[in-house]
Amino acid sequence: MRLLLVKILAFLLLVLLAGFVVFLVMLPKPQSAQNMASADAIVVLTGGGGLRIRAATDLLTAKRGQRLLISGVHSAVQRGDIQDLFHLAPATMQCCVDLGYQARDTLGNADEIATWANGHHYKRLIVVTSSYHMPRALIELDASMPDITLLPFSVKGSTHVGLDKWRQMVVEYLKYVVILAREMVLGIGEDG
Repeated sequence: MRLLLVKILAFLLLVLLAGFVVFLVMLPKPQSAQNMASADAIVVLTGGGGLRIRAATDLLTAKRGQRLLISGVHSAVQRGDIQDLFHLAPATMQCCVDLGYQARDTLGNADEIATWANGHHYKRLIVVTSSYHMPRALIELDASMPDITLLPFSVKGSTHVGLDKWRQMVVEYLKYVVILAREMVLGIGEDG
């Protein structure tokens, strides 16, 4: 019985390891604003040391979407901080940038973005996040708004190096596996 348990655990570990390799190979590559298709609007999930927000504001400036939602903004951050830090024109900030303060994690981002997108009747969104975070973010977003087309726009993954980078990738992969399993079992994003 013990040998069977060891074999099962070894098999599961092998499957997880193979899945991790596939996860790494399949991560989307960073893109440029010039090569991105247009959509109704742009959404960005905060994090990544400002690289994500910079990419999203570049997309807005390149007119790839009419509006931008920055989801998961810290409560201490004000509109003027975003405007100054990312060199946005006051008119652009006023007309076209919304700050979402409710989200604290990726699931919260999905809820916040879904509420915003449905309120504006958007059907196509450019989703900006780090490449390592994109697979999980897309699952969460699709589960919250299955009728909206999501166009991924990946930015450079992380400022971590060495073991910290690998630890971050393993943690993100494990979160992805859990969310993928949740969707496969519960089908939260499916109609009906």
